[in-house]
Amino acid sequence: MYEMEPILAAFRRAAASGLIPGGSRLLLGVSGGADSTALLFGAHEVASETGWQLLVAHVHHGWRGVDADRDLAFVADHARRLGLPFVAKRRDARGAAKRLRLSPEAAARSVRYEALLEAAREQNADRIATAHQQDDALESHLIARERRGSLASLAGPREARSDGVVRPLLRVWRSDILRFLAARGIGHRRDATNGDLRLTRNRVRRDLSHWDAAWREGLAAEVEQLRELRRRFDEELETRIVPTFRDLPGERTADAALLTASHQELRRTALDRLASPFARPGRAPLTGPEREQLVRLLAGGRDFHFEAGRRIRFERRGEVLRVRLRKAQDAAQVYHFVQAMAQQAL
Repeated sequence: MYEMEPILAAFRRAAASGLIPGGSRLLLGVSGGADSTALLFGAHEVASETGWQLLVAHVHHGWRGVDADRDLAFVADHARRLGLPFVAKRRDARGAAKRLRLSPEAAARSVRYEALLEAAREQNADRIATAHQQDDALESHLIARERRGSLASLAGPREARSDGVVRPLLRVWRSDILRFLAARGIGHRRDATNGDLRLTRNRVRRDLSHWDAAWREGLAAEVEQLRELRRRFDEELETRIVPTFRDLPGERTADAALLTASHQELRRTALDRLASPFARPGRAPLTGPEREQLVRLLAGGRDFHFEAGRRIRFERRGEVLRVRLRKAQDAAQVYHFVQAMAQQAL
């Protein structure tokens, strides 16, 4: 059936390209909504071809009361019917929002990924698949436009993250997902908060729905070009810039002269990566204006001191750029964190 093809083709491409290699132990993050339900059933249909060992994970965020409990029960029941191992993780997203001083949405995202990564470690999973799709990518792009974001955000969600999270449905439209489910008579859960237009993504989603298919296809092609450009910069970052990073007690250093000579988009990405161990949980290490000021300072080629958010200090002396926390005791904690991450990467 034609309507089945986009979902199943996406999974077969993921196996063929190595995004999710054959034989992988794959943890599926399933909320119970339409996208993640299609992720679950689509992956299950091709698992016999790809040799994937599937596991299902659901994160209960501790809000939405009985509706959240029903989401958990819905996903658990589908996992049981398909004969797949199931793990549920409970988190307090509201508590995290207060503790980390994040918006409810950002806190939920932070605890969700933390919980999925924990589940993957416990289940010895090779990859974590989430259900981000083409409409999500367009929404992220339009939000980034509003916020005057850099290439990293304008290109939308990455197909693969360094922590093992993959998004095999990024080139599948939401309409394809709904047809896939309807053709099989598979229901899904609906989150009432998706109708709250006070939330930026919901407002952008509504606005996007008013545009015709030709405009949406054109925007998708633009985002795809940005994604490819970001991929090339990411590759250059990993091969030329990251090897110059040095983790020292309480600080991290990089080759300032190399950053000065690099493209400004590469400089932006490198600054985020360089400062990432010093960021507060759930937050980016730099705001957009802070990043832009640092990009300009590096372009100038002169020594400088700069402090981001009264927390992270940047200092250039000659050809060395040093990054550390403002408080020495916090810097020592970060040093131990960086060393622990380096050991896990071995």
